[in-house]
Amino acid sequence: MGNYNSGGHNRTHGRVEEYSRIDSFSLLRYADWFECPPDYGEYRHPVMGGLIIYNIMEETARISHDGRSYPVRLSRVPNVDGISFRLYFVCPKCGRRARHLYKKNLLYQCRKCAKLNYGIQQRSGLSLLQRKMYFLVVNKLQYVDWELDYPGILIQDLWHIPKPRYMRWAKYDALMEEYRRLQKEYETMYNESLMKAFGRISRLLG
Repeated sequence: MGNYNSGGHNRTHGRVEEYSRIDSFSLLRYADWFECPPDYGEYRHPVMGGLIIYNIMEETARISHDGRSYPVRLSRVPNVDGISFRLYFVCPKCGRRARHLYKKNLLYQCRKCAKLNYGIQQRSGLSLLQRKMYFLVVNKLQYVDWELDYPGILIQDLWHIPKPRYMRWAKYDALMEEYRRLQKEYETMYNESLMKAFGRISRLLG
């Protein structure tokens, strides 16, 4: 199976690209498109193979898909302006907030509960960079609650990491510089992997 550097631990998981996915952010965008206030009532948002019937103020939803109905709770998270908010699903399996839910084994669940990875994550170099960023964020910057503050966000996509209370600014700035460097290295490697994949596809298509 291989060690962590081989990427084998990721290959034991499924890939998100292989499963149906719903996005909680699209529910708010759908409501905004009709220019209705959030307390308007019940919305019926079409998705591939069915629809989501939801009430933003009551934080409830039902997913109608393939002739079945799946109840799902919603969670509103206030933005910094104190007026607007973000909308997330509550994973029926673990109870955590998540932007995306994936249908697996007749249940909509978050990516972690469904044990899914992005296909690009199954490349050893990217996985190693993610582990480095995770260690830096959780152990060095002591940001253990990042997954609660940014549900559905991957470790390489964090845009804000608060300074630990008793850490000197000089040390914090140095750690953040290291984190940004790892982000850029990840982005470069990710883009190179995509270009190689597109190149292979182009050659196959002739």
